[in-house]
Formats: sequence, structure tokens, C-alpha cells
Amino acid sequence: MIFCERNLPDGTWKDLVEAAAAGGRRANVIVTSQLADDRLWAEVLNLGGYDVLAKPLDGSEVSHAVASAWRNRRYAEAARAG
Repeated sequence: MIFCERNLPDGTWKDLVEAAAAGGRRANVIVTSQLADDRLWAEVLNLGGYDVLAKPLDGSEVSHAVASAWRNRRYAEAARAG
């Protein structure tokens, strides 16, 4: 699981999704942004990210996103195993 800002000093969240995929893994990338809108959410999901959280972060939303990403990861690993 990777948490990152929408824009990074040397790229964007998209670069992290691509790097994880190039390494043979699909990471659950959760993007944070003060400008978290439906457009960003749709873009993140369509390009392989996992979720978007609005800043300032809300503890219950973070907990929900982490738990959901963890369950998703375990389900994907179980499906690959057999």
C-alpha cells in the first residue's frame, strides 16, 4: 500500500502506479489531495490507483481506506494462490 500526494516533487501518483506495475506488482495507491473531486477519483481508479482521500485527512476515512485496501490485497493474493 502506498499513500502519496496528487503531485510529487519529481512526478505524480501515476508514476508510482506505473513503477509498481513495472516491478510486477499492483500496489494499492491511495492518493491524497486538497482538490479531491469526482474527476480525480475517477482518474485514479481508471489508471490503477486504489482510492482518493481529501485533505485535511479524516482519521475514520483513513482507517476505512487502509482496512479496505488491506482486504483487497489479501483477496487478490488468495485468488492468485488458487
